[in-house]
Amino acid sequence: MATLESIAQAAGVSKATVSLALNGKPGVSPRTRQRILEIAKKLNYQPNASAQGLAKQRTETVGVIVPDISSPFYAELVRGVEEEVSAHGYYLILCTTTGKPSREELYFQLFQTQRVDGIIIMTPREDDRALHQIHDKGFPIVVVDREVASGDDIVEVLVDNFHGSIAAMEHLLDLGYKRIGFINGVPSLAASQERLRGYRLVLQEHDITPRDEWLCTANFREDGGYHCMRQLLSADPSLDAVFVASDLMALGAIKALREEGKRVPDDIAIIGFDDIPLASTFDPPLTTVRQPMEKMGAMAARLLFQLINGEKLLERKVILQTELVVRASCGADYERR
Repeated sequence: MATLESIAQAAGVSKATVSLALNGKPGVSPRTRQRILEIAKKLNYQPNASAQGLAKQRTETVGVIVPDISSPFYAELVRGVEEEVSAHGYYLILCTTTGKPSREELYFQLFQTQRVDGIIIMTPREDDRALHQIHDKGFPIVVVDREVASGDDIVEVLVDNFHGSIAAMEHLLDLGYKRIGFINGVPSLAASQERLRGYRLVLQEHDITPRDEWLCTANFREDGGYHCMRQLLSADPSLDAVFVASDLMALGAIKALREEGKRVPDDIAIIGFDDIPLASTFDPPLTTVRQPMEKMGAMAARLLFQLINGEKLLERKVILQTELVVRASCGADYERR
């Protein structure tokens, strides 16, 4: 493998001169620089990325922490991050916690040891102490789909969960549904709270009192939607629609309905939240509230690079808008019976 020493020997110059030439720095004549570059190319010289990073006080690496890469939601977020990271000539270290909070703290330690240039965090946690600790050490950090305690200056990329929920509920009521259940995600998370707030508000504005038996909380996963749907059917078999706070839970809910002999949307309408790729190809195609997942990831990466480069941010909380995507599962394309 070619080294600075072997190039210097072939060119008849010092290692310092080779280093200056390869890094485009002054102190080398154009003729000598050209000869060194030609020799380096001939010898197939590959610069040491780690050494270059240390010299620039950067590793050109970004760390990303997600709870579950198998989730279509997080896969789309990471896709957006990766596109932006690659465009900046950086590398990405992806770590998954598999829902274990202790792993997030272990990855923080790893990133400090490896000296990544910045961190993007997508794990939905209530306890932000470890996050604050690494932020206080000067690490550029952006969190996605996670609200950090107020008063902190950690950068956040979120979506407008509240108005997305309102759009879903208004659509169901416009179609004539009155007995609408709600399957929510982890209740302690801000996203779940905002979606529940939208659900309650729309019912109240239409003089419908939300009933306790219409509500069930789960985990944003398919199995949670399945079990909640069975619980809702047992509590009130007369439900005519269910708003589900994630597409994966909606797919689980539809599975439970089919096992009970219920047809979607003929017997009961379903609306999800996210618009994962499977939503449009599912049978029936799922009406859902679209989150701009890939855009969220790309936005987080762009903000992180601004922090890395010491640029001043105009805003530290970016809220992206959702969009209602109407498909067959809510009955909009069907004649109501």
